[in-house]
Amino acid sequence: MTKLTVATHAAVRLSPAARKWLALAAEVAAQDFPNNVREAILNVMICGDARMRTMNREHRGKDKTTDVLSFPAQTNLRKKSGWDWIAPGVLPMGDLVISLPQARRQAKEFSVRLEEELVHLFFHGFLHLQGFDHELNAKEEKIMQKHEARLLEKFAVLRKKKGLK
Repeated sequence: MTKLTVATHAAVRLSPAARKWLALAAEVAAQDFPNNVREAILNVMICGDARMRTMNREHRGKDKTTDVLSFPAQTNLRKKSGWDWIAPGVLPMGDLVISLPQARRQAKEFSVRLEEELVHLFFHGFLHLQGFDHELNAKEEKIMQKHEARLLEKFAVLRKKKGLK
């Protein structure tokens, strides 16, 4: 299994429970790498709406907040070869930025716990870092949804096994 180091930077207050859930999500994500990846690193920033809106405007030309932004360090990890990364060093995945206020709104909208929504956004962004993109077309959207569901199911099993409330 890949050793995945997740550096979490919170510009807003993140509860201990949310930190535990995200750490468990990172354990699941570590199982989602090809066998030739021994070690990877991922940066996660949890921020407020103002920061997210600025980043969304600067990087995507959309002047509004969003739930998660992904900034991949690799071109496309879905390919079997031709990566930008050269083994055997640490694979830099890139950066994820998650808006805590937007996650709260979505958790309320979907009637789930905030921690559940944060984990969903973590996996969603993680898949974007691997090269998945639901905005390309309906086929890619279904592929990405399938992978999200698989990761969320693995998370649910591990969460139950570890007794994480």
